[in-house]
Amino acid sequence: MTVVAWCFQCGTQYSPGVEDCVECGLALVDEAPVDAAEVGSSDADQLAYELHEWAGESRRILDQVLTADGIAHAWQGATLGVRADDEEAVDRAVAEAAETGGPALDPEGEKLAYEVADWAADEQSAFSELLVRLGIPHEFDEVGDLVVLADDEEAVESALDAFQGGSDERPELEGLDANGLLSDLFVACDRLRRDARDLAGIDRLVELSPVLVGHRPPFGIDGRIWNSLGERTTGLVDLLGTGDPEPAVVSSMAGVLAEVLRHLT
Repeated sequence: MTVVAWCFQCGTQYSPGVEDCVECGLALVDEAPVDAAEVGSSDADQLAYELHEWAGESRRILDQVLTADGIAHAWQGATLGVRADDEEAVDRAVAEAAETGGPALDPEGEKLAYEVADWAADEQSAFSELLVRLGIPHEFDEVGDLVVLADDEEAVESALDAFQGGSDERPELEGLDANGLLSDLFVACDRLRRDARDLAGIDRLVELSPVLVGHRPPFGIDGRIWNSLGERTTGLVDLLGTGDPEPAVVSSMAGVLAEVLRHLT
């Protein structure tokens, strides 16, 4: 049986081998998400938790806690819907996930705000997850700006430089060029998914792989996803270069790449 995975937040289903949602930048889960209509019989039976200020990883942790506890829930973007009767249990799960997801801001500490309200939601989530991994307390205010402690300014600036490609010296592809590259890569991988010995697909993949690896991610694409694409593409090219790779392995690797690229193009 083919094992698939889902993004708990947007509900997109992915084929085996894909680890992160292309749209949301979040780690995939094994359980299919529940439709909001299935949580409670009417709006009066439901509660909504607005969790836009949470890091995506914190929302994923909360989703897994609720699933493990058998609490019916559904996501509409970053808004969590639950049954009103489960409020007490959900509050405990929220507290557990908040504690696990990263340190909280010191309410007495001096704070700085960074204007990130214009960032896409997936970019905000990805950067928030980076700050969580770095152990930097933060939150988003009512207008969507990032709030941190003044004492963490230097660390946050360094994280911003890394996140926005300031430490990536590779040239950047323009938007149209990036779209064309991803579309052409998708076609090449899709050909190899169907026929591992497709010479046109092999030649195109070999031609495009160094272009992908040699450029930093364009604006709007998570750097982790872009770099993972580069690593997977290079791995497939290296496999093809061995001379006589197993066709099933080539088709499987090409299929995973095609699945990710399909969501990016």
